[in-house]
Amino acid sequence: MKRALFVSLVVLAVACIACGDGIVSISADDLNRRLAIGVGQELRIDLGNVGPGVYGSPPEISSSALRFLDVDVIPPFTPAGPLQQFRFKGVSAGLAIIRFERPLLLNRGTMVVEDTVLVY
Repeated sequence: MKRALFVSLVVLAVACIACGDGIVSISADDLNRRLAIGVGQELRIDLGNVGPGVYGSPPEISSSALRFLDVDVIPPFTPAGPLQQFRFKGVSAGLAIIRFERPLLLNRGTMVVEDTVLVY
């Protein structure tokens, strides 16, 4: 299983080389993603919110291979809730898991998103 995951991430890494501007952007459509970026490359992860809550910043990062840069609320601005864009930079080869947490309404727990990033 680990070998299959690694091979998948390497294939994705090769595909990302053709990104052009050196920025890998991930939309808010998917959660708990697996992706790859190169050392020195920027990663932007968008997370949508429903209601007044937002994902905490900075998120937890399991490895020093990835550095958190900043977070901002980005357009489109809708009444449903803010769209947050988290920015990261690959700083050394390795595997990092980013853990985003957002409190749910009425103290009903926490929404957790974990993205796995291979920095090559």
